[in-house]
Order: sequence, then structure tokens, then C-alpha cells
Amino acid sequence: MPKAVVIEGHQLEHAVKIARVSSPENGNRDAALLPTCFGTGMTVTEICRLRVSDYVSESGEVLIDSQVRVEPAYKHRARSLCWTNKKLTNAIDAPMVERLDRGHGVSARRIAYRASLFVSGRTGDGLKISATQRDGKTYYSANQLSRLYIRLFAQAGGEGASAQSGWRTLAVKLKRQGIDFRHISEILGIESLEAVKRLCAGDPARLGDIVRRIV
Repeated sequence: MPKAVVIEGHQLEHAVKIARVSSPENGNRDAALLPTCFGTGMTVTEICRLRVSDYVSESGEVLIDSQVRVEPAYKHRARSLCWTNKKLTNAIDAPMVERLDRGHGVSARRIAYRASLFVSGRTGDGLKISATQRDGKTYYSANQLSRLYIRLFAQAGGEGASAQSGWRTLAVKLKRQGIDFRHISEILGIESLEAVKRLCAGDPARLGDIVRRIV
């Protein structure tokens, strides 16, 4: 299976700008979903299941140190979730302000603490998750959000990019910064260091640098 496309910073910024103006109802939400995928290492199912309480305290302060809870976490292993990037938190705050104006998931002019973090700008409903039974186990998928990520990049000229690009892009960028594989595995929720190494291998930017230095 081919590896997911790595998205560079300028490509992500372009996709965010296009997303913000592409929908009057969901533009700010979609512009927040993109950096959430590429800046946290969460899967689409984990993102769909984010609650307001995973992002802010009951007093409304952004949580510097949060956690991907066991319920939505990849392979049901909780891990750290840090809301320390100001560009990301600013992006998430914009649709939350809109929700207050629209009354979506709001109680007494405050966003309900246990409500979904990302909702439809039209209905106020959370992003959909489907469940299937197989071999006595329940498996969850977030096909709606997966398709949305593909569409958001396609409309910005980023054909081939998907939610899986978020995982690989974050891993590659952390590796470029000299972060060791153990910490990358903790951020992404991947136990196998070999799997993390495979995810980081074949960095297109590094390969380009090598070729540039040949002549």
C-alpha cells in the first residue's frame, strides 16, 4: 500500500484558507478540522469523538494538557493531548464563537461542556460515526469526516491527500525536528517503533534536498 501524501506547511495553509471561505455554514469549522488533524496526530474517529471538555475546562480556559480518552482512542489506549499551538487553538475558537450565536449545543449562553467539539454549522449535530459488528466485536469508522478531508484538499488543489496524510505528515515533521521515535510513537498512539520508522521513511523533502546537492 502506498504511503500517505506528506503535506507541507504552505499547502496546509492554502487548504485552510480555501476551506474557510468555501462554506458559509461550516467554513470556520472545516478550517479548524484541518490543523486539528495535522497538529495533534489524532485519527478521524478520535476527532469525531472530541468533546468540548477535552478542549476547555469548565471555566472556559483552553486545556494545555488534555488526553485522548480511552473510549475514542486508537486501539483504546489513552494518551496525552496538548493544546499548546496558538494557531490551532485560534482556529478551533472561531467555530465555537459561531456556535454561541447559533445556539448549537449551548446552555445559558455557554457551550455545553460534554457536547461534541466539532458540529454541523447548519444543524448543530456532531460528526457522524458508524458502527459495524464483526467477529463479536464492534468497529467504528468516521467515513463522513474521512470524505470531508479528501474534499477539502481536492478543492485546494491537493489531490491525493487524506486524513492519513495528517498522521504521516506530523510524524515526518517531528522527525525533521530531531524528535526521537519513542516520543513520536507516544504522540501518535502507535506502540511499534518500527511502524513509526516506516511512517517517517521516504521523507519527500529530504530526498529533494539530497538531489539538489548532487550538482
